[in-house]
Amino acid sequence: MIFTILCQVVRIPQRAKAKTILVMKLTAVFLLAGFLQVAAAGYPQSVSITRENISLPKLFREIKKQTGYVFFYNTRLLQKTFPVNIDVKNKGLKEVLDQCFASQPVTYSIVNKTIVVNERVAMLPGIAIQKDTTPVEVEIRGKVLDDGSGSPVNGANVVIKGGQTGVSTYATGIFSIRAKPGTVLVVSYVGYESKEVIAKEGIVVTVRLALKANKDPMTDVVITGYQQIKKESFTGNAVTVTGEELKRVNPQNLLTSIQAFDPSFKVADNNLLGSNPNALPKVNVRGSTSLPTGTGDVLTRNNLAGNVNLPTFILDGYEVTVEKVFDLDVNRVQSITLLKDAAATAVYGSRAANGVLVITTKAPQEGRLQLSYNYELNVQAPDLTDYHVLNAADKLEYERLAGLYKAVGGLSADEQEELYYKKKANVVAGVNTWWLSQPLRSTYGQKHSMYVEGGNTSIRYGLDLRYQTQPGVMKKSGRNRYSLGSFLSYAPSKKFMFRNVLTITQMNGSESPYGNFINYVRMNPYYPKTDADGHILQAVDQWLIDTKRSDTSQYKTNNVLNPMYNGTLSNFNKTKYIEVNEVFSGEWNITREWRLRGLVSYLKRKTDDDIFLSPLSNEFYDYDPSRLKEKGSYEYSTTDETVVDGNFTLNYNKQLGDHFVNLAIGANMRTASSDNKYLKAVGFSNDRFTNISFANSYALNSAPHADYQLERLFGSFVSVNYSYRNKYMADLSIREDGSSKFGTENKVAPFWAFGIGWNVHHEDFLQNTIVSNLKLRASTGLTGAVSFPPYQATTTYNYYTGNWYSTGVGAIVNTYGNQSLQWQKTDNYDVGIDLGLFHDRLFLSMKYYQKLTHGLLADIMLPPSTGFNAYKENLGDMKNTGVELNLKYTVFKSRDWMVTLIANMVRNENKILKISNALKAYNDKADQQQTTDDFKGEPLLRFREGESLNTIYAVRSLGIDPENGKEVFIKNDGSRTYAWNVKDIVPVGDNTPAAYGYFGANVSYKRFLLYTLFYTRFGGKEYNQTLVDRVENADPRYNVDSRVLNDRWKKPGDKALYKNIADLGTSFASDRFVQKDNVLELQSVYLSYNFDKPVYSKLGMRNLVLALTVNNPWRWSSMQIERGIEYPFARSFTFSIQTSF
Repeated sequence: MIFTILCQVVRIPQRAKAKTILVMKLTAVFLLAGFLQVAAAGYPQSVSITRENISLPKLFREIKKQTGYVFFYNTRLLQKTFPVNIDVKNKGLKEVLDQCFASQPVTYSIVNKTIVVNERVAMLPGIAIQKDTTPVEVEIRGKVLDDGSGSPVNGANVVIKGGQTGVSTYATGIFSIRAKPGTVLVVSYVGYESKEVIAKEGIVVTVRLALKANKDPMTDVVITGYQQIKKESFTGNAVTVTGEELKRVNPQNLLTSIQAFDPSFKVADNNLLGSNPNALPKVNVRGSTSLPTGTGDVLTRNNLAGNVNLPTFILDGYEVTVEKVFDLDVNRVQSITLLKDAAATAVYGSRAANGVLVITTKAPQEGRLQLSYNYELNVQAPDLTDYHVLNAADKLEYERLAGLYKAVGGLSADEQEELYYKKKANVVAGVNTWWLSQPLRSTYGQKHSMYVEGGNTSIRYGLDLRYQTQPGVMKKSGRNRYSLGSFLSYAPSKKFMFRNVLTITQMNGSESPYGNFINYVRMNPYYPKTDADGHILQAVDQWLIDTKRSDTSQYKTNNVLNPMYNGTLSNFNKTKYIEVNEVFSGEWNITREWRLRGLVSYLKRKTDDDIFLSPLSNEFYDYDPSRLKEKGSYEYSTTDETVVDGNFTLNYNKQLGDHFVNLAIGANMRTASSDNKYLKAVGFSNDRFTNISFANSYALNSAPHADYQLERLFGSFVSVNYSYRNKYMADLSIREDGSSKFGTENKVAPFWAFGIGWNVHHEDFLQNTIVSNLKLRASTGLTGAVSFPPYQATTTYNYYTGNWYSTGVGAIVNTYGNQSLQWQKTDNYDVGIDLGLFHDRLFLSMKYYQKLTHGLLADIMLPPSTGFNAYKENLGDMKNTGVELNLKYTVFKSRDWMVTLIANMVRNENKILKISNALKAYNDKADQQQTTDDFKGEPLLRFREGESLNTIYAVRSLGIDPENGKEVFIKNDGSRTYAWNVKDIVPVGDNTPAAYGYFGANVSYKRFLLYTLFYTRFGGKEYNQTLVDRVENADPRYNVDSRVLNDRWKKPGDKALYKNIADLGTSFASDRFVQKDNVLELQSVYLSYNFDKPVYSKLGMRNLVLALTVNNPWRWSSMQIERGIEYPFARSFTFSIQTSF
């Protein structure tokens, strides 16, 4: 190979000599390269590299590994170069090399399979040397902001286009980079669209990054509350959802929206309270890790109290209650992050066993004054599709078949027949009252949300206002919310930033004075509502009942009272709270790698509850005249709460060659106090005197009551996230917590977690394949739960104010303290795989987990002779095992159209591994209570090793005997009997579904967006209480389910599902009432239109979006059950307008 070099001597002898020597060296290099035999013909020439601050020699080795090309260079020459940041995927070799060598003092040339690196020199056109007019590099300053919220973007990459010279932004969003004026800077950050700006000398460049359209939340940054970690290098299990995505599902209920994106965050159906706007939801994450508690000695599914399996809620860095989240305005939410496994939650230690929900609210945007406004009109209509009651004619016929008009007591058969025909006359006259509609209404509520924001680089401010009314579908019920918030941040320099957030919230709630909805369901349709003058009747009927007793109380008269009458009185049931929350935080960017953050939150909250019952109410109708001064009642309760929550975190983020470290060291302390006072007064002279001062006395055997509780929690932690070449990563967290809830022996407990991961898609063997994303991860750790009231480890006393002694007031034992009470801890194991194909057009995520909870906390029941009912003890172990599946598939995508299918599914299996003798004693007590009239037809909760918390316990049944209409039971020995025996109770079903989750579609066309979402569960079983209460054990004196008339046994030979229609006895719990629980619901339909700029700009707006959301319009179930027993469910329609000026 022959190279011919043409050159000409220039005017400067020394420079010409240097050029001649350079040409000679290059000639030798090219001759050598020509003879090199590099066996690399089979290597691909596309390159995929993601590195920060990587030196050129290391970068050369990586390129050689992927392409087979050899680099030829002088080591001393590379000493003048500087490291680069590079992030390329499947790019051509020349394109990658151009980026690497841009702005470097060296350049390259390619000869066969050799890349020769040499010094960059000026080109010599002809024989003349032209003067270098290239602009000199200067310091370019700028700031990167979120275009949606205006908040600074911390850690954004700012790179010179065509090269990899770049920097990252500080926490304040500020950056500084050396570049030539006129250079194009490329600004990028995970989850945002990249943006290009022109570098200008002496001018601060402001860059606003917009979120990527339809971005997958799984590829976002994970916010743990103490760290921000790139999702790709995080081994924990976390799901992030934006506030806008949550609004599309349900703009009225933030918690319900979250479970649509991850059904492992489960909001339990409340079949009693339905759509009651004042009913707080019960939530758990990945199953129950604590035993349930209740309001009685035994547990049913209706008397469960508290919410011992709630996750921990973190709002902008401090812990809040579920009611705070329930009342939060979704328009203020920037994003939520659900942390589920130990690697994600262990930094919260004893608060992490049930998961952690981290909520981040919007921060004000920098710039000129801006006003954002959101209006929502919400219409609700009661959903009564699950109620099938008898009409007037059928109900009267059922009463006749049940034998209600036979002679009883002092009423002869003729007198009973006369009563029957009086009611028959009402039916013939057309009386057929639809009682279910009487306490209900279709109603509308509205919400106005306004946010004013602005500021500059140093000072930013924001002011938010909310007015929201949410009336319920039962008359005069509702929950109204009002809030005022201010945000102020001050950054005296790029090193420091201080923030102060003040929020004032008020909530006014009211229950319906019309009472319990079931009272209307039970009313007979042949009763008229009013008298001839149109006045609401109070007493509409009475029944003489044979109690089957042998004493003077054998026959008693039951008055049938009109439940509507209470609604005409001055009764009220109101609750309200006002909350003031002050949050101050500061950040100190010590260096580019080290940052110190601190936060202090102070919350003051006062809650008042007022319940007034008029002396004319139905509750006092049967009072004897001697109890006149006890008619009417007033219950008053007030609670003052104070919570101080503080934490500090020292963060370190550093790229060390191929290694990246994200470290957090911190501590937090929380103290919470609650001071409650309660009293009940009775004796009101009339309906108009509703003030408590008109009461005659305290309720019988009662006095004012007070309760003060104080708890403290302190913890410290270390958490580190490590990644190597963005391929291999690990997370480690260690925490130690101390709580005042435990005795002196166990006040402190350690917690930890470790996770590993592998981004397989960055490996060479997956380059240029259909696999665009493949991530494997696994984690394990120990977390805890402290979900019980204070003082359980300390013996406490109540002052005995009923009697005074000469020496003073006495005291009695209130709770027995257990000094050896231990922390409830959960061992967590989690593995997962994320798979993306065809550039993530098809994305699949699968996870498997196991949670082993040790030292379950529960109450040990004690005999009354001890002076108290129960005390806390660690009573057993429990396991939760589950599988989670998430799927997203972009079916079609074009300039105007995009169709995406989504689905997620969860299965959780709960099992009790070990229980103590105390829980076995509880089971014996449940057996005793099961035979009483209160619980005959209701399966009580029991705890057995090897079974689930959701297991249904009853006696097995063969159904109804066609010969006599009696139920045939199966004994434990397999024999048959007509006699029900509590000793024959066995597990007969489990209401845990085989799987449950959501599926739907997202369709966008130009500026239209349609989003539909279905919910389903299948494979579980449920005890149909409606069949027991409203069919089998239905009292024929009141209205019942229509199946009573059609499906009950009437004569020998009938193959009926339910017992003899004339049998007024009480049926016991049997598996005849256990049915398959398969459900399909259309939960949400969202349709929006985003107007074009020419339209809204004429109105002086910056944007304009109209949307309609429909919630719960349709439902199908394999089990026919009455839903919303005390308060009905509802369908919801929300119309919204969103704009800014």
